[in-house]
This record gives sequence, structure tokens and C-alpha cells, in this order.
Amino acid sequence: MSITVLWFVSGMILLTLEVLSVSLVLGFFGVGACIAGAAAYMDASLGWQVGLFIVSSLLTLVVLRDRLKTVLSGRRHSATDRTHPLEGGQGVATRDVGPGMLGEVDVNGSFWRATAAVHIPSGTAVRVLGTLPDDELVLRVETLA
Repeated sequence: MSITVLWFVSGMILLTLEVLSVSLVLGFFGVGACIAGAAAYMDASLGWQVGLFIVSSLLTLVVLRDRLKTVLSGRRHSATDRTHPLEGGQGVATRDVGPGMLGEVDVNGSFWRATAAVHIPSGTAVRVLGTLPDDELVLRVETLA
């Protein structure tokens, strides 16, 4: 088996393990192994392959890991006051929503976790006010007047 194939197989194994573990570490080394495999395919020396593997793995890890963690967790990256695309939209509570409890609402055919300042029973029409400040995956809703 050639070194090129070994790099690519290693990369695919690491990327698969990343998908299974969601550790946000192994995938970057998988990317590095694929880059080293591309270098091997272009007949780069083993030293260049290893160097590219190390540099590209660590560089992508340092540059992208925190950003991906922020995006995948649903938390905002910055403190800027952005509006959520569903803000102002209407939906229906599919599970009771209220203060201190997460319910569920259907907005445009998508189900979202939601909270409200007052108890809203299931089946009530709601309007989306925005999201929680620290979690963009939880909608703040109120009953429609």
C-alpha cells in the first residue's frame, strides 16, 4: 500500500471518528492527514508530508475549533445585537411553555424549544420575540393578542 493511500485512509478514519465522537479535535487531524496525502500524491518528500500534516492539523485546530464550538452549541459568537430570522414570526405552542420551563413551538413547520414570561398552554398561537441571550436555539415567545 502506498503512502498516499495510507494518508487518505488515516484521514478518513479520523474524520469518521470525529463524526462519531464530536470531540472537535480528531477531525482537524483528519484534514491534516488528507492534506499530507495530497502532498504525497504530488511526490513531496516524507519530511514535507509530515510537516504539512502537523502544521495544517494544528493551524486548523487553533483557528477553527472555538468558532465551530460556538456555532454548534447555538451560542452567539459576539455580543452584537443581532435579530433571529424567526423574530416576529408566528407559530403554535405544541407543548406548554412558561417561565422556568422549556416548552415547544411550531414555527413555519419547524419545532423549536421555547420559553415565555407567562404560562402558555399547548395549542395557543404565539409570536416569536427572539431568542435567549445565551442560547439562540431557544425561542422567547408570547401569546398573540
